[in-house]
Amino acid sequence: MKVLSYFFAIVFLFVMVPYFVLNVYSGEVKQGDKVTIITPETVARLCPYPNCGQDQHITRIPKGTVLTVEGIQSVKSGMLPSVKWFEVTYKGKKGWVSIYDTDKSSW
Repeated sequence: MKVLSYFFAIVFLFVMVPYFVLNVYSGEVKQGDKVTIITPETVARLCPYPNCGQDQHITRIPKGTVLTVEGIQSVKSGMLPSVKWFEVTYKGKKGWVSIYDTDKSSW
């Protein structure tokens, strides 16, 4: 009986929790909403496309910057859950920021 309880606890942790964290909370964001960069200093990257590589970004965005969401795209990478990316314009440059860099992430 304990084995079955452990099994359901593991399934809940690895299947249901990521689903709710990544989909329910971030699902509230829509085009025209404001997001604020929350990552420390200038770690947030403005990417030319969602999920760009570490050295492929256009520029860095400082913490506290408020941006308007112009588009939203979910990107799936391998076996990981989908990650939402927001299309924004920063200092006249259009690009994409990860939900994890914004106040819309539940992390």
